[in-house]
Amino acid sequence: MEKFRLTYKELLKDEKVTFYIERADFFLQNMGYTYHGLKHVVWVAGKAKGILEKLNYPEREAELAGIAGLLHDIGNIVSRHNHAQTSALLAYQLLKNRKELTEEDLTELMYAIGNHESDTGVPVTPVAAAVVIADKCHVTRNRVRNRNHLKEDIHDRVNYAIYYNDIEIDTQKRVIKLVIKMDTRISDILEFFSIFKERMEMCKTASEVLNCQFRIKINDTDL
Repeated sequence: MEKFRLTYKELLKDEKVTFYIERADFFLQNMGYTYHGLKHVVWVAGKAKGILEKLNYPEREAELAGIAGLLHDIGNIVSRHNHAQTSALLAYQLLKNRKELTEEDLTELMYAIGNHESDTGVPVTPVAAAVVIADKCHVTRNRVRNRNHLKEDIHDRVNYAIYYNDIEIDTQKRVIKLVIKMDTRISDILEFFSIFKERMEMCKTASEVLNCQFRIKINDTDL
């Protein structure tokens, strides 16, 4: 079988792609949102691709999950509102002339990107499911821009309290697990679920698409 010829790492060499990513984050920074720049989308891309690889999905789907993860937030250069759908359309414009991608690939990417948000997204494909899980599980203090807001901003406080996070895959038991370590002097588990409950429920739905269960482990305790 011919190797899939385009990867998210190859796209990182495209200056227009990286400009869109960083410019989107520039606008989000000015709106007061947590970090959404290159380090975030590369993390999402790598984890999305890795989820499908570990679950033995075809190489094509794994690579598409990586590409979708890389481009999932570029719509923020237009507006935060409905940015998932805008990201999908912008991704099509960026990629439509690449000979490595078929129309089927492009539609797969648009669907996955356009359905990654918890308020509007319905992940029904493996590619879309992997992107959702990777994106919603990226909770970490490295995304907090200003520590001075911790008392007033619950999102910054919860993110800053989490000093370790990863996604573990048990291929035999078919379990996808978000593993985090949290400084409960800064925030606590109740606050975590008060703002991330909807996202974790979306991860559960996405995991079911992959024929897996979704679990959370906080400070060595399985929840």
